[in-house]
Amino acid sequence: MPRAIVTPELAETLRSVRLKYKVQANKLAEHIKKSSAFISKLESGNIQTIDTEDLYKILQYICNETNAAELADRIYKSLKIKYTAAEIEKQLWFVNFETIECLLPLPNALIDSLNARIESLGISRQYLCSRINANEALSQEEVNDETLILNQWYHREQSEGFAQSIKINLPEKKLHDILDKKYDVAPYLFIFVIMFYLLKIAKYGDIISLSIEENTALMDETTEELNRYKFFSISEKNRLLSEKQTAEEVQDLLTSFDHDNIEIIGDILSGFRFASNHNIKATNAQLQRFDQNMRWDLGFMLRIISLEFTLLDKTSVSNRKNLLQEIESLIIKYSNLSDAQNRIEEY
Repeated sequence: MPRAIVTPELAETLRSVRLKYKVQANKLAEHIKKSSAFISKLESGNIQTIDTEDLYKILQYICNETNAAELADRIYKSLKIKYTAAEIEKQLWFVNFETIECLLPLPNALIDSLNARIESLGISRQYLCSRINANEALSQEEVNDETLILNQWYHREQSEGFAQSIKINLPEKKLHDILDKKYDVAPYLFIFVIMFYLLKIAKYGDIISLSIEENTALMDETTEELNRYKFFSISEKNRLLSEKQTAEEVQDLLTSFDHDNIEIIGDILSGFRFASNHNIKATNAQLQRFDQNMRWDLGFMLRIISLEFTLLDKTSVSNRKNLLQEIESLIIKYSNLSDAQNRIEEY
């Protein structure tokens, strides 16, 4: 698993976000199976690197969020309070998170456009994939450097300072699956490089080496093309939102997935308000336990509440009560399993 450099900005972000969401350091440490001293050292910048899996677990627990895109958006907004967009772009831990870890919804029109470009260029998917994985913007030394972690951004020294680079490995099967619409989500990076090389082939053919100016212009064009289909990285989406002047412009920028998400959350909140108006004391107690459960393991709780309870539509009230009692009994049963039976696993 790759490791993220703990920059002063990352350490400060972790501390400020934890305090903002009122998460106790000892609870956070317990969640990631670390000591409280580890969290203290991490937030004070006395730890140089952290496993990216641990970093994402920390951010998910603090923000009570498992959706990577929503989590990245929250973190970006927290960073923006103190840092400029340019300063945020230098934080490789965040760039890796938003462009690689986040799985963004894929608009059908965008995939149709990619396929149409391949057809109009008269190239095969295999050829496109070979161009992508050749990493043409890198030096031969970097291409041959087996110590570089694939699909992870890193800093490389240039005459004018440091630049961000990445060594791409897009499996041909994954490219086929994306273009055949077998995925409805994908990392921003993979879609970016597909569009980038299609534009490069269209403009420069078999030419490999481009000047810095040509490469930069091509990257900007790629971003603009993806923006047309409302396929944004988190930082790009926030940049565009900051330029909008009216509520109508903001609404127009949001994707259909954003609008669906807003509507669904609104419906959920309406249900909570209805229950609160009926019996606010009992509802508060239940919602407080619900909030505790979500903080305990949000992914698990989302799986629970997404089960098809509507299949019980014709079930009597007494049988529903029996079901609740059985669920409570199962919780007690599994909480009393031995340590040997409670090995930590992925579900």
